[in-house]
Amino acid sequence: MTELRAARRILRPSWLGACLTVAAALAVVPVVTAPRAEAATLVPGTPCAVGTTACVSLGQAGFNARAWLIRNGKVVKGPVEGTSGGPGKDTPPGTYKVTSKDRDHLSTETRNAAGRPSEMPYSVFFGNSGYAFHGGGDPNMRTAGCVRLANTDASYFFNNLAIGDTVQVTTSRIGANSSPADPDDEGEDDDGDSGGGLLGGL
Repeated sequence: MTELRAARRILRPSWLGACLTVAAALAVVPVVTAPRAEAATLVPGTPCAVGTTACVSLGQAGFNARAWLIRNGKVVKGPVEGTSGGPGKDTPPGTYKVTSKDRDHLSTETRNAAGRPSEMPYSVFFGNSGYAFHGGGDPNMRTAGCVRLANTDASYFFNNLAIGDTVQVTTSRIGANSSPADPDDEGEDDDGDSGGGLLGGL
């Protein structure tokens, strides 16, 4: 019994010292917290995320939209001026995929002054609701939800966008005042069709 008490006297300080050592070690262990989700990195000079191929910054009430064509995270065309859908037929913000292309598309939504379907040359459709980049039409009229570009710009977008490319439409104006970039030599040349300014369509 005496030996047991003597052993307890020896072990008690050792056990206490071990606990204090562990506590001290835990006190200096850095606290690891989950990293905060960071905002998507934007393509320089645009309001759109890296990974986007075509970017649209919507203007007000369908006017003063701007568009960029992007390759490998760099602007190769734009900003170029455009018009979009007005109140009631707004171009919806979102991220879409190019679904189809039609060089000589005719509108199923609107008609020209002669009563024929409006011409929508160089149409590049994105999403599943009939929205597209295109040329043609009246420069002073809003579209029925599309993004209308001058024919020369619409032709360039048509020649350099492929099925499956990503299109981002945003209301943000970040980067919208950047100066235009020269077309990328790697892309296909446009077909030389003169646009005659900002023209309308759908």
